[in-house]
Amino acid sequence: MLERAVKEHAIDLHRSFVVGDRHGDVELAQRAGARSILVRTGYGEGEYLWNAPKWQFQPDFVAADLADAVHWILRPTK
Repeated sequence: MLERAVKEHAIDLHRSFVVGDRHGDVELAQRAGARSILVRTGYGEGEYLWNAPKWQFQPDFVAADLADAVHWILRPTK
């Protein structure tokens, strides 16, 4: 599905973000070359608290909620 979206919409994965509430979302992002954000809403809180130390792929950012994720994406960079 991701490969199809890249082709159909000319997405540059290296400039993209994947926001999700499960480790699989983080892993997808990192394997695809995108940045990953884990939101602590939904399944995210339990996923992060109980399982994050065992994850092979750690999120680039852990957000309290979707609004926090958006603020991180839109933050000024140097």
